[in-house]
Amino acid sequence: MAFNPTLWSQLPLEVIEQILSFLPMPDLCRYCTTCKTWNELINNPAFSVLHVRNRNKHSPFIAIHSITTSIQNGHEVYINGSNVLCFLDICSRKWYSMKPRDALEPSFQFDPRHFQIVAMDGGLVLLKALKRTSNLCHHESGCTQLCVWNPTKDMKIILPCVPNHGNDLNDLNDLLINLIVDDIAETFKVFVIMRGWKSRVVDIYDSVMKEWKASSKLEMINRRMYIVIHSIVFQNHLYILYFSYYMPPYFDLHALYELWRYNYVADIWEGLHFAEGCFVKPLEHYVYNHGVFEQFVVSGERLFVTYRRDIPQYEFEVNEIDIQRRSTKVLLKWTKRHIMRIFDIDVLYFPNIQVIGFNKSLMLVYNLSRNIVTFDVETKKTNLEWPQLPLRKLRLEEKYSLMGKQMDFLLPGTLK
Repeated sequence: MAFNPTLWSQLPLEVIEQILSFLPMPDLCRYCTTCKTWNELINNPAFSVLHVRNRNKHSPFIAIHSITTSIQNGHEVYINGSNVLCFLDICSRKWYSMKPRDALEPSFQFDPRHFQIVAMDGGLVLLKALKRTSNLCHHESGCTQLCVWNPTKDMKIILPCVPNHGNDLNDLNDLLINLIVDDIAETFKVFVIMRGWKSRVVDIYDSVMKEWKASSKLEMINRRMYIVIHSIVFQNHLYILYFSYYMPPYFDLHALYELWRYNYVADIWEGLHFAEGCFVKPLEHYVYNHGVFEQFVVSGERLFVTYRRDIPQYEFEVNEIDIQRRSTKVLLKWTKRHIMRIFDIDVLYFPNIQVIGFNKSLMLVYNLSRNIVTFDVETKKTNLEWPQLPLRKLRLEEKYSLMGKQMDFLLPGTLK
């Protein structure tokens, strides 16, 4: 329907509100400039509630955060000005992009040169300060500071200090953080757990209560050491992958991976016992084949985990985890030759593939290439015909640090 100002001006405002509430976020952002009345309507918190109810529940957008890095003196160094947040409209296959640093610079309380996007969900982005911020809390040494941010509007919520993570200087780099957003109830939760063998408690922030609470302690076999590898929220549970082993002199015996889940509503831990040789991989497999689980992924109400092996040859796998049957199966396996051909690169340097679930597919993004690939988890077909990431071409010594998720945008006024 062509835009006819005369026709639209004759419509009641209630009708216009209903029509606009079905439109996707990029269109609404554009229509904010149509007139003052529409701008006030779209920016009204009440319209945000209507938009959440009427929009397409199968979000057609994927957000990808990218930082360009290089290696200097053996350390990864972030390159100034390369911090980009991209939004892909899956239906039209059109990219939108913005620089979070530019958006945060005027009023953000953290130093914008020292923050990191650590999680995203439901249109919100979770930021972590990369240095102590004692000026924002009452602790003399400073604490781990988190902030929830709506990238489509200058809306930020500074969370209270993360408990139990303010004394050890290594805490900043050793946190696994998950964010889940309930956009109907307009609430969110943040889950924080330490990497390493001491981590048997999850700290949970509830935006309704506006405070942190700690889970009950995970009781394990006392003679074993448990190292947290990865975590993800899936079907209202927090799933945590542990690597467990005996302390010396029993280090070489009974070492394996264990998958636990935590019911954060009932505060109940449960160990998921997989058959040997299935999901649980013994230590000798880990050592001799240099295999490592890299990422949990959710797509179409199914849970996946990525696995990378360097020796005897480089291989990348996506395994589906069947929680009910306590089993796994390899869904996708690529060798070095496959990766070089699919992503159109000549070298394999700092190999890392970020996987993002959407609808019933997986999107795979390689940290040395702007190309993206999708894989249908039902038909097992690979699609290479997607537009490149809207990023500059990398130099030889550079790479992308990537993370992403399928999620809706949120309107101004949401989750205030």
